[in-house]
Amino acid sequence: MNLEEIGAVLGKAAGFDNRTIGQANLLAWHEVLGDLELGDCLDAIAQHHRESTEYLMPAHIRRRALKLRADRRERERSDEQRYALEAYAATAGPLTDRSAEIRDFVHQVRDVLPESSTEALAPRHEHWRREHQAFQRQQDAQPNPDFVPGMAPVVTWQASKREAAGAWWEDDAKREASAVEILASAGRLRPKRMREVS
Repeated sequence: MNLEEIGAVLGKAAGFDNRTIGQANLLAWHEVLGDLELGDCLDAIAQHHRESTEYLMPAHIRRRALKLRADRRERERSDEQRYALEAYAATAGPLTDRSAEIRDFVHQVRDVLPESSTEALAPRHEHWRREHQAFQRQQDAQPNPDFVPGMAPVVTWQASKREAAGAWWEDDAKREASAVEILASAGRLRPKRMREVS
């Protein structure tokens, strides 16, 4: 903006707050706002007084004018893109089936890319595939012909999630009797060896 346009900006500001304007004001404001456009600055003054009761300073105008300019350039850029797409669509002609071209492109990409595993490309999918396979093996499993019931894990009251009958663990005799009973029911109780008397 030139000094005359800065005078217009200060004149609009004075219309809101009755400030006095002199040559020094014109030069100072021109130094801060000289690179901006007159329309943006005038709109920024109006926006400031619509939203704020602060005394208007050049920094207020500059911040809002730069935002207005950025918004306008973004709109212009999106309009240019839209016009370019519309122009391309007008000259492109009818849409055709391009599946053969897409297949060729996929083959070209596949030839260029190195070999890789399915797990590397989709680790979560591969993990759940393996989980499902393990589940299916469990569902389709047959009983083990080599299973010996006496070698099964000993069922204890901790594993059954039931409370023990009485506080047997506090009494040595009861604890020993309980252990003997559990081992005997599982068939894992060893007979006591007789010590040789010397």
